[in-house]
Amino acid sequence: MEKRILKGLGVESSRLGMGLMRLPEKNGKIDYETAEKMIDRLMESGVTYYDTAWFYHDHTSEAFAGRALISRYPRNSFTIATKMPVGDVNAPEDADRIFDIQRSNLGVETIDFYLLHGLNWSGWEKCANFGLHDKLRKWKKEGKLRFFGFSFHGDPEDLGRILDAYNPDFVQIQLNYYDWFVGDSKALYHAANSRGVNLIVMGPVRGGALVNLNEKIARVFDLAEPGRSAASYALRWCASLSGVDIILSGMTTPEQVEDNIKTFQGNTRLSDSEREVIDRAMNEYKKLPIIPCTQCKYCKNCHKGIEIYSLFAGYNEKVALGGSWLLENYLKLVPEGKRVTDCEECGKCEKACPQNIEIVKEMKRIYEACIRQCMHESK
Repeated sequence: MEKRILKGLGVESSRLGMGLMRLPEKNGKIDYETAEKMIDRLMESGVTYYDTAWFYHDHTSEAFAGRALISRYPRNSFTIATKMPVGDVNAPEDADRIFDIQRSNLGVETIDFYLLHGLNWSGWEKCANFGLHDKLRKWKKEGKLRFFGFSFHGDPEDLGRILDAYNPDFVQIQLNYYDWFVGDSKALYHAANSRGVNLIVMGPVRGGALVNLNEKIARVFDLAEPGRSAASYALRWCASLSGVDIILSGMTTPEQVEDNIKTFQGNTRLSDSEREVIDRAMNEYKKLPIIPCTQCKYCKNCHKGIEIYSLFAGYNEKVALGGSWLLENYLKLVPEGKRVTDCEECGKCEKACPQNIEIVKEMKRIYEACIRQCMHESK
């Protein structure tokens, strides 16, 4: 397993990190049996970095990490990361309360890597107003956390301004080859890398979008090297960038675990010919009107109960794969009161979306392109 010593921290970490955001589920809850076996295999292979957060899996991911890792493995054999949910902090004392609960959930006195979750400039200002930056430094001095940083969803210029003011131990950004060419990942990367900060990557396969490919894109990878997964190209693309220390992958199945372990054993740097394969795939991607949703589910608290992320997944499946069980069975699957037509355009989902998707606009587009006909035919 490829490893790297993090600059200025004196910690060696596997370059592959396990994101505990997309664990396997059974009956709507984490499938502990399967998930623990996945953890065991990752630990056996030398993966040492595990990332969770306050609200992953409906606030149960931290407790899973406590049971699957902290209670079953020597504390010095891995590092655990979790995050302060800035959106849930409405007063300074909220941060103290949440932090204590998180340490209890994990079953630790000290959290290894602690992040302010999902910052943009307004989030940064909120943290400053509540003194959260000082709290993290205080907790570090008290031994309650080892290293502090933040995950970021915002403008590259703002990232640079925050890094200059905050001087964190590390930063976590979304980085993948799709967003490099059509989004702002390139500028975010340069903002972080030029300042020499330890860099952790999230979203390397863009929530599965760079794995669930349409036939034309899949053929680009299959013809280049049969048997090698599209995910391995995306992960190695990130690993090939100078300054990228840890690449998180939110694994859901044992098969994904095995593929990722294989990817990070041996040489992870892409050859020139492999880069050309990705360039050809991107040419096909650019032709698709896909909604840039990563299925993070930050929009799930819609007060009307509209499953926005499921709707976007169905639409993207239709665009990328030529069919969608969800959209074709929309009226059967989605009850009245929770449909696109029930949206009140309050905009709360758009404020929560780390991808800055114009959700109201996109839902109208999906309705016109896919759902209106379903509703007309049912009458």
